[in-house]
Amino acid sequence: MDQTEFAARLIPMKDKIFRFARTILSDASEAEDVTQDIFEKLWKGRSTLGECTNLDAFVMVSVRNLCYDRLRTRRTKQEKLGMLRNESPASNGGFAAEYLDTRELLRTTMEALPEKQRTIMHLRDIENYDIDRIAQIVGMEAPTVRVLLSRARHTVKERFKALMDYGIG
Repeated sequence: MDQTEFAARLIPMKDKIFRFARTILSDASEAEDVTQDIFEKLWKGRSTLGECTNLDAFVMVSVRNLCYDRLRTRRTKQEKLGMLRNESPASNGGFAAEYLDTRELLRTTMEALPEKQRTIMHLRDIENYDIDRIAQIVGMEAPTVRVLLSRARHTVKERFKALMDYGIG
């Protein structure tokens, strides 16, 4: 793949890559780093990209894997810091947040989902991928993806409703 083809096929995916990374990592600056790292890796491996039967899925799987690597690294660092401060892992949990608008409330509610559910919900409801493509990206069977998507939507709906009834948002 030459520079022109690379730019034509991959640069339009930049925003989608960033949104997906931000959804997994819950951190815009780290998502920017992941986006940059992915493009660097893709550029270095551009000679083999032409062999990909589904470039979009390949890129999204690569983004997911890099994000999960960063989350593992982040968790390890937080655990080490907690041990240095003699904190229990549970003492770092919980959050107190003030919500400025409904969109922020919804984003925060989605961030509280388990990683797989959050990823699947993002791919389906924000990126508009079909179930089979999502299954390919996350490495699961389509029925499992449907179940996790349903659970994620139900959880978000219930949490969002509870927060709205409580007067937050």
